Amino acid sequence: MTFERSQIKEGVSLSAVKTNKFKTNLLTVNLLVPLRKETASLNSLLTDVIKRGTVHYPTMQSLNKKQDELYSLGLASYVQKRGEVQAVVFELSAIDDNYTFDKTNLLEQSMQLLGETIFNPITENGVFVADYVAQEKKNLIDSIKAQINNKTTYAITRCHEVMCADEPFSVNVAGDIDIVEKITPEQLYAQYKTLLNTAAVEVLYVGSMEPSYIAELISKYLPFDARKPAPMETVVRTTAGEVKYHTDKMQINQCKLSIGLRTGTTLKDKDYIKFALFNELFGGSPSSKLFMNVREKKSLCYYCQPIVEAVKGVMVIASGVDIKNKDTAFEAIMEQLKDIQNGNISDAELRDARKSLENFYREITDSPASICSWYLARIIAGRADSPEEAAKLVNAVTKQDIIDISKKLVLDTVYSLEA
Repeated sequence: MTFERSQIKEGVSLSAVKTNKFKTNLLTVNLLVPLRKETASLNSLLTDVIKRGTVHYPTMQSLNKKQDELYSLGLASYVQKRGEVQAVVFELSAIDDNYTFDKTNLLEQSMQLLGETIFNPITENGVFVADYVAQEKKNLIDSIKAQINNKTTYAITRCHEVMCADEPFSVNVAGDIDIVEKITPEQLYAQYKTLLNTAAVEVLYVGSMEPSYIAELISKYLPFDARKPAPMETVVRTTAGEVKYHTDKMQINQCKLSIGLRTGTTLKDKDYIKFALFNELFGGSPSSKLFMNVREKKSLCYYCQPIVEAVKGVMVIASGVDIKNKDTAFEAIMEQLKDIQNGNISDAELRDARKSLENFYREITDSPASICSWYLARIIAGRADSPEEAAKLVNAVTKQDIIDISKKLVLDTVYSLEA
């Protein structure tokens, strides 16, 4: 498995992982822009409207039929949030040419259709089709409203919103209902053209083809012009003011307690591997302190796990507790952090955490999607180390390294969703 990064044009780059491990090719076109409330909804809606058809395949039915003809080619479009960067993603998943019946140039045909989807969407009077925009606006609004149905992720999102209220990170990457309702076909098409012409373009590829061949296909079927993308800086705060306490009321059986901390370490930092091992020991595995002590021994939580946004440098410890145990659970969770800060780390705990983190890094290479996700985060953070390279660094992290890195964490927000 080899990694190669190259520039196609100014502002347009290819990161290719060449491997014979998989029977598929995965390619993602990531249009990266600063995360802003004014444009997040437009970008989110765009990924839905653009699926409705192209100039040559003007209906979803004809587009789906063409995908079926290409060995059930997978095409998808969606938005992601990495730190304070919004990624508008167009994804292609195709069977490797070597596994087709006639060894056909399936990847090239798939790239042609991907390019058709991105660059030649179906329009009406020079803008997106009004009926399609109206339908997808309704679908997106329903989807945003439905976020509340998953109480665990909703509580994490709300904790982020309270914690980072005056920072772009608080923006809902799926969009804001009030903004979505007001979007017109003209506004959406204007944003589409702006994205095509100004966003940083990061193409990620995982498969058996040579990177030079992928670069040729990009130049042929994804004709992005050179550009000078806007800077995409993520605000990183390493200190917190007065701790924020916030409670939302809802008819639920289980209290969702989310504890927000500033980590003081981000993916940009050279010593991020030290934080990664700290996190594994703290709550990242079944042998971690949170799992063993808070969940198993004290039975205070139904689940208890730290969720880290590595580019932003924030952690939310997400837990489900009985309301009567909320305060006790909070104290027990913070005790585990203080335990590490005080150096109470056994050799067995350190050994288990190292083994677990090494396995995690190695397992990333078992999935094309995980590989793409790994490199996208690192590209945004300005680095390009591989999972294999990260795994080799784990054993060099000492107990003192973990203690020192843990002392950078500061409590920012305590959020609870409860009846």
